[in-house]
Amino acid sequence: MAEQASSRRSPYWATGAVCGTVAALSATGDIIFDLFEGTTAVSVGGGTAVLIGGLAWYHSARTRPEAAAPATAPRPARHELASTAPWVGRQVLLDGLLATLRDVPSPTGGALAVGLRHSQSKIVVVHGAPGTGKTTLALNAAHRVRDEYPDGQLHLELRGDGDEPMSSADALEQLLVRLDVAREDIPARVADRAARLRSLTNDLRLLIVLDNAHSTEQVRPLLPVGAGCAVLITSRRALSAGDMARPPVQVVLPDEDDALSVLAHWAGEDRVAADPAVALQITRFCGRLPLALRIVGSKLRNRPDLSLARMQARLENERDRLRELAHDDGSLEACLGFTYRELGESTRAAFGLIASLPVGRLTEWHFASVAETRGAAVAACDELVEVSLMEAAPDDGAGAGADDGYRVHDLIRVYAAEQYDQLPSDERRRLESRLVRAFRDAVVHLAARRAPELAAEVAAEQVGGLDRLSAAAWVSGEQERLLWAIGRGRSLGMDTEVAEIGEALSYFLDDIVLPAGAADWLFSAPPGTRPRVRRSLRRARATAALAEGTPDTALTLLAAGDADAGETASDPVGLARDEMVVAVAHAAKDDFRAALGHMTAAVDRLRTTGDSWHVLNSLEKLGEFQRWRGKPELAEQSQREALRLAEDTGDLRAQARLRRTLAETLGYLRRPDEAAPLLESAVHDFRVLNDRRWEGAGLYALGKIYRLLGRREDALDRYRRAEEIFGPMGERQWLGRVTNAKIRVLAGLGDLDGAADAARTALATFQQIGDEMWFAHTQRDVGWLHLRAGRPEEAVEPLTHAVEVTARAGDAYAGAMALHLRGVAHRELGHWPQAHADLQAALDVYRSGDYEWNEAAVVHDVVRALRAEGRTEEAGTLETATAAANPFFTGMRGRDGAVAVPDED
Repeated sequence: MAEQASSRRSPYWATGAVCGTVAALSATGDIIFDLFEGTTAVSVGGGTAVLIGGLAWYHSARTRPEAAAPATAPRPARHELASTAPWVGRQVLLDGLLATLRDVPSPTGGALAVGLRHSQSKIVVVHGAPGTGKTTLALNAAHRVRDEYPDGQLHLELRGDGDEPMSSADALEQLLVRLDVAREDIPARVADRAARLRSLTNDLRLLIVLDNAHSTEQVRPLLPVGAGCAVLITSRRALSAGDMARPPVQVVLPDEDDALSVLAHWAGEDRVAADPAVALQITRFCGRLPLALRIVGSKLRNRPDLSLARMQARLENERDRLRELAHDDGSLEACLGFTYRELGESTRAAFGLIASLPVGRLTEWHFASVAETRGAAVAACDELVEVSLMEAAPDDGAGAGADDGYRVHDLIRVYAAEQYDQLPSDERRRLESRLVRAFRDAVVHLAARRAPELAAEVAAEQVGGLDRLSAAAWVSGEQERLLWAIGRGRSLGMDTEVAEIGEALSYFLDDIVLPAGAADWLFSAPPGTRPRVRRSLRRARATAALAEGTPDTALTLLAAGDADAGETASDPVGLARDEMVVAVAHAAKDDFRAALGHMTAAVDRLRTTGDSWHVLNSLEKLGEFQRWRGKPELAEQSQREALRLAEDTGDLRAQARLRRTLAETLGYLRRPDEAAPLLESAVHDFRVLNDRRWEGAGLYALGKIYRLLGRREDALDRYRRAEEIFGPMGERQWLGRVTNAKIRVLAGLGDLDGAADAARTALATFQQIGDEMWFAHTQRDVGWLHLRAGRPEEAVEPLTHAVEVTARAGDAYAGAMALHLRGVAHRELGHWPQAHADLQAALDVYRSGDYEWNEAAVVHDVVRALRAEGRTEEAGTLETATAAANPFFTGMRGRDGAVAVPDED
């Protein structure tokens, strides 16, 4: 029996000697290459190899039996992959993984690589957020490449998302047992077990799937080094184990089409096809997360009575959604909980509070505003990205200078917010107070670029990093969170901070859109508010009243401020800013004479204060009022000065806005070639800034310029795009203006019926919203359509309405256009005195400003009237004199105001 035992042990000893040699070489090699470099390391390693190899040969020879053992049978292949659900959609991910796994050479055997850095095995890390389908992807790929790995495929669940991840020692034991190593022959030390694994797999074509890995340290000992081996590692972390030259494969969310396919796979193709719109909404509520789609789909399949519409209703409420996403033994909350519990306590608290805020772009600033230090904030961001609860989003259009951004999946955000709600109330109050103060400091600091007196309120070091950003872009992007800070600050008793946030926000009202009726609440001044802050808040409420179409309310609010001697005596800057709002209020009341007077006074006052931001804004409006009052050449001067100031500030939104308004003035001056590129760049910048309202306003203005350039189809296209913006926003006045602008384009294309329909629609819109001025502008176009159709008697009434309204408002330019057309109508009717009176009144306006084109157009109609009366000599004299003095006159020879589009050649 002893001899038999010795005979059986001998080959195992021999094998053990070889394996021990390999293990020694591997372990010794790691030490040698840590201590020596280059050729020295190679020489030392070679000598060591010879020495250990000789000892191993000697031991083998001493224990070799006299008779050779019979050859062992070939080891059977082990295909131990777990079954998995099919991979639906995202075919590019699967194809890329298959290509990598199929590109594996034959084993070379021979000497083992010294350390993983020199490994020849193919190591692929598949990582992504919880629920994205990492394991499903890896197992589908592994099953499909079974034939490429004839020596087997092993699958090991490492429990990386559990409370107790599998240790490297236990994982190695399982792998070695599956490779036919008896448990009693498995070494005790992890390094020795790793060496045995590398030795056994060195000449194999083997695929190992290490599923749900926790860390690089966990998986590093489990990796083979032979050329014929491949390892697929799935993890929530982008582990760096193995081949550093091969980047990890990130499992991204499916697009909407693929998300629908995933839902259809689990719920049934017929059910999804029967109601695709509801199915699409379900995928959106699930954030296109495959695990959530599988849970919902499985519920639907198991419950034929549960309609897609009812499932949609169940998912509607964010806070109920997570509880709905549980089925059988699968739960999204459980899936997220494993990872969330591993976060550091401070990271969990900061992430939970930030997840509770209104949705938007996240940066390190948000975390620094909650964490104790910026270093802690950076560490929290790194930790969240590492475990795939948050992902980097550097290219999200935040603009130059912005911190790298981050995104959080909606369902992860909801989960984190729910966990935050479980914190003690004192802890939440402490964190929220800190965040409210951070928002106060940030918005006040940025507002100081527009209101210099605020510069002393916040030190630059308190808002690290924000100086690189566009103030308008930051405030616009943080609008909803600033409103949160106002509301939460009130609840926390932080009245002073809340008032100061409101004051700072008042300088960005052109950059944000306030909820209707919210201004009184947002900009209220609690007792004890400083006079400057109180005045700014009152001005903000007045400005909001103008935006809501109640200019009388604005004037009443500002009059109350004037009556408060405590505010006015020492605040000349505040007085000048108030006057700006008063001017705009008068313009809103169609009193352009008063508007021009107040804005002129505001500009003069502001120039003496060094308040460049408000100077440029007042100049912008002054230019508009000068244009309406018939002085376009002065308007151009004002707006060019304002644009230069905006360029000095570096504010992209202000620059785009001023290019737009300057281009409109250039259109009045008949210089559309100069206007078009200004508007095209403005529209581009508004789009970059995601400022939809101003983008629509730019498209509207660009359509007018394209019409003047004869590009009518392009004009209609820009109007269509503007409607697509303004329609969903409920901007009825802008929709009416766009519809009005179509009248002349359609008529110019010969579509008089379409033009008449547009006019009726525009009139109805302006009548419903009570916009008298634009109703009058449209009546003017209605009158011209009657002229164009040969009905001058029907043209007089709407044209008279337009003349009267514009005269009351002091809109000289619009009034001159209406007078011109009414003069043409009287001419066509043979009412010579009325015709000459109207035409002369229009000429007087145009000659008082730089309106040479308009003057030339009116003179052509005067000449026609004179000739129709038989005053041929007088007509000839006027024609000759005008041709000599006005460069536009000859170019529009034969123009007839009864036919030509009013402001076209």
